[in-house]
Amino acid sequence: RKHKSKREAWKRRSFFVIKSPHATRSCSSMNSIPVIDISPLVQLDKSGDDGQNEQLKDVVDQISHACETYGFFAVTNHGVDPNIITSAWDESKGFFDLDQAIKKSVPMSRDYPYGYETHESLGIERSTAAAARTDESSILQPDPKETFSIGPLDYEKSGMPSRKWQKDAPATFAPALTQYFSVMENLARILFRGLALALQLDDASWFLNEGRFDEGHQCALRILNYPPLEYEEEEGSQKIHIRAGAHTDYGAMTLLKSGGPGLQLQLSSSKTNGEVSNDGSSSWIDVPHLSDAFIVNLGDLMQRWTNDRWKSTLHRVIAVADDDGSDKNDNSIRVVQSTRRQSIAFFVNMTGNANIVPFDSCVDDEHPSQYDAVKASDYLIQRHAQSMGDASKEV
Repeated sequence: RKHKSKREAWKRRSFFVIKSPHATRSCSSMNSIPVIDISPLVQLDKSGDDGQNEQLKDVVDQISHACETYGFFAVTNHGVDPNIITSAWDESKGFFDLDQAIKKSVPMSRDYPYGYETHESLGIERSTAAAARTDESSILQPDPKETFSIGPLDYEKSGMPSRKWQKDAPATFAPALTQYFSVMENLARILFRGLALALQLDDASWFLNEGRFDEGHQCALRILNYPPLEYEEEEGSQKIHIRAGAHTDYGAMTLLKSGGPGLQLQLSSSKTNGEVSNDGSSSWIDVPHLSDAFIVNLGDLMQRWTNDRWKSTLHRVIAVADDDGSDKNDNSIRVVQSTRRQSIAFFVNMTGNANIVPFDSCVDDEHPSQYDAVKASDYLIQRHAQSMGDASKEV
């Protein structure tokens, strides 16, 4: 059943935008994503307030504008215990330092979509239209990274495989990731309320209720390690070295903790702060690294729900040079080094049976429905198969 939301005019309020100090040669250094203090949303979660105070309304307006314009925003004052973050971070680093034989003892496969893997090719599995938007100067190659993932704790309700752990990994590894997974579940619930208010749905808990999330969600936690890179390039070269190919995320949203710069998003037609570039081209925007924030980006299912009103934005990870003091030889070729990069991504997925169909409020004569109804699990399975190299799967 389609949900009817209140048909009020969407408000537009100013929001705080910061500039990334790590702008790259291919990016616009004039714009970046909104940074939103969500403490009023955290308080709403704790108090059960009706959400009508001005501070909360301002946060909701900022989220609405960010979702419509960028599909990305950063959140601060999110209420997550920094000790839990640090523990998961340190354990993740230690895990990737283990022998390959230990890490590979729990591999990702078609039957187990979690575990350890090194062969994901996010940029290669993109559609022809998306691939056409990739810079010609980019060096396209399989993503040079390694990952380890776990699924929901309640495998019976979620219908997903039970978690597997490397038996020779440190005893502290599994508890640290399990605790981090739990606090990310709670942060997702807080943000879902903000998204529901931004869409002016009748119930702030709409995304959580009626079997959409709380009764068996299929969220996944992934830790990522991008090894250090060393490459040669000519002075003044405009080539971009890809660490993770351009892609969109599959689910409702993603909550990211990154360890450094390199993440970029692509704005089609350079729509930034409501403006369009003179040449109508698209641009890559640096996502800032903020040590006390989480990066939130919308996924494909949220774009389908909102009938393209909100963005599931193409993004990638590039190599960022450590400094400008790289060695040069007599032919003006310099050796560039890019340090190891680490991140932790929490993919917020709905229950498998959640029906994803555009909201009535997002469909009208000027904006006809762009999507047929799809079950959340069917969409995730199709997209995962594509990322593992099965091009026969169509969404």
